[in-house]
Amino acid sequence: MSEEVPVEKSDRVVLNNASFASEDTVKVFGQLVNVNDNNVLHEPTCLICSNPLRSEVEQLFVEKKTYKEIQTYLKDKTDLSFPKSVLENHMLYHFNREIRELQKREYIDRLARLTDQNHNLTTLQRISIDLAALDERLTGINSIVPSGDISAAEVEKIKSAETAKLINSANALLKFKAQILGEMKESGELVTVPKKVFIEIFNEALAHARNDGEKQALQNLVKKLEGWSSATQ
Repeated sequence: MSEEVPVEKSDRVVLNNASFASEDTVKVFGQLVNVNDNNVLHEPTCLICSNPLRSEVEQLFVEKKTYKEIQTYLKDKTDLSFPKSVLENHMLYHFNREIRELQKREYIDRLARLTDQNHNLTTLQRISIDLAALDERLTGINSIVPSGDISAAEVEKIKSAETAKLINSANALLKFKAQILGEMKESGELVTVPKKVFIEIFNEALAHARNDGEKQALQNLVKKLEGWSSATQ
């Protein structure tokens, strides 16, 4: 039997890692979670969820498995008539259905932490992450082997269809990446130098370095450029 639920549901969503969560994300997506602070599912529009006699009603359902007795009980206690449809809806979708709502909360927790950690990522960096995710899925799909439940022909059909979808998604991301880089070059935000020319310029500068300090400064500069370059790959 569920615990008794207060009439008014708290709109606060408590996350496991609140210190890492994006406050705005929690506020927005937290409205989608219908569990109260006691982790009991509570739908504000449901007449039973918001009823002070909810626990008694649910206990009656467990014991009697009949809506007629529940209707009689509520009529005696509140002098109100509750349609059978209201009771059925509550018992089917709200009574002991907290697991799905708690899974929503966990998902929001992960989403909030991911948002908080990734808000400084550039579009190019996000594209790189997305491409890596597609590569991982491509490997997973093509590692499927025939089993007792699926034939070799079915496996090949799945691989072909899913591989084509993943490749199309990857191509779309690559085109988007090329578009961004092209716009950056046109606007002057991105300057490209042929690898051979860059190496020649660096080696010449390194050869003319007057001391170890200048050499170290040049090497640090190259490391920073390499770091930026890897972020755009």
